Amino acid sequence: MQCNPCKRKRSNLWEVMWPPLLTLVVVLAGWEIIVQAFHVPLVVIPAPSVIFRETFTYFASELLEDWLTTVKIVAIGYLSGVPTGIVIASILSQSKLLTKAFTPLVILLVTLPMMVVLPVYMVWVGYDVNYRAILSFIQVAAILTLNTLSGFKNVDQSKLDLAKSYGASRWQTFTKIIFPNALPEVFQGLRLGCTFSILNVIGIEFIAGKIGMGFSVQYFSGLLKTPIVWGCILIVGITGRLMFMIVQMLEKRIVTWKR
Repeated sequence: MQCNPCKRKRSNLWEVMWPPLLTLVVVLAGWEIIVQAFHVPLVVIPAPSVIFRETFTYFASELLEDWLTTVKIVAIGYLSGVPTGIVIASILSQSKLLTKAFTPLVILLVTLPMMVVLPVYMVWVGYDVNYRAILSFIQVAAILTLNTLSGFKNVDQSKLDLAKSYGASRWQTFTKIIFPNALPEVFQGLRLGCTFSILNVIGIEFIAGKIGMGFSVQYFSGLLKTPIVWGCILIVGITGRLMFMIVQMLEKRIVTWKR
């Protein structure tokens, strides 16, 4: 016999999954019908069936390597930027002067498109395979720094006063009260980091890449192979959604008091 908690988990998962799945099926079916009925040119908007067929044909031979390269670069930039941003925020939060001095720079790095920085970076260090990961790392770290700092500021003062009255050390107060209470904002930064990391890597690959999904979009666009371009967009979208889901799952397991 299956335990009730397992059944509840499956039921909850299905309740979460079926609305977007149904929407996806309806959209794809409507898209296919409209394109076929009105004989829309392939170059303008291909039918989903054509997109899937063409993408599947090219995936193993060309797109797989590009996708793996993009995923690797995104992972390097993201996984290195996240802890760096949290550490920087933890250091800055120890001094109001440091926070005031560096917050404008952090905000600038968050709002600055890394594609704009790319030409300057190329002049400084030349063409390097790591430039995508480095620029992605910079912005992810900035996002995590800003969100984590915001979380530190929003801690309930009464909790800090209570810890102080019990004689808690600065380290104990930070690890037991300040950081745990900042976790919702930290995870908000993690979600934003997913989006910005993929956007930056794809954008930079599109402009200056020789491999990767951004390069594939640019390459197949030049060949007017629109179905494969749409397939690349779909692959990138699914990758981003999977990253987002992983962060959401971690948040549900760690930030349990938000339920």
